[in-house]
Amino acid sequence: MKIERINDNTVKFFITYVDIEKRGFARDEIWYNRERGEQLFWQMMDEAHEREDISFDGPLWIQVQAFEKGLEVTVTIAKNVIDAEDDSELGSLLRSAIDDAREQQNVLDQLSELDELEAEPEAWAPLAMDTDDFESIIALSKRAGDTLNNVTLKLFHYDNRYYLWVDFPDEMEPEEEENVLSLLAEYLSFSTQTLAMLEEYGKLILDGDVFAKVRHYF
Repeated sequence: MKIERINDNTVKFFITYVDIEKRGFARDEIWYNRERGEQLFWQMMDEAHEREDISFDGPLWIQVQAFEKGLEVTVTIAKNVIDAEDDSELGSLLRSAIDDAREQQNVLDQLSELDELEAEPEAWAPLAMDTDDFESIIALSKRAGDTLNNVTLKLFHYDNRYYLWVDFPDEMEPEEEENVLSLLAEYLSFSTQTLAMLEEYGKLILDGDVFAKVRHYF
């Protein structure tokens, strides 16, 4: 799970469905079992407190966004939203956020089913992930080791952010792709930037063996 502190009042989490299952939660439980959904949420909050020393004292505003590979949860300490001592109000707020994200996930699932009907299964599409802190790239390179040797990587700099372009080989198994994405998501955020945009307007820093080169120079 990736934890990103946006400012003094806002924290953003990204957790993949693989990570959720490793924590002992079935994917459907998050959407349809209120108690289990809240248990996962508080696990994430406790982990943020332990890892980043982040305290969530006060009323909370919660937004949950569903992606194909996981969930993005934004938590903001807000004023005049709910009584911080009222657990039922907080549960209702969390449930509402999860319900909204479930609708997003239902749409993603329907689109995925249509894709499966219209075409043969394909490898996970290439994608970009980004960060505004090069230290995250350095930390990821040390953590990754040789794990990503078979993945095609390009590192760009554009608009004060660093973009890692990730392209999986056709022979890579889906489970292995999931594991790679889980590792990357601990340090980087998913981006909607395209390779064409990055090649046209960005600056290519490293191409191929990205993490080996980063470890060599840093």
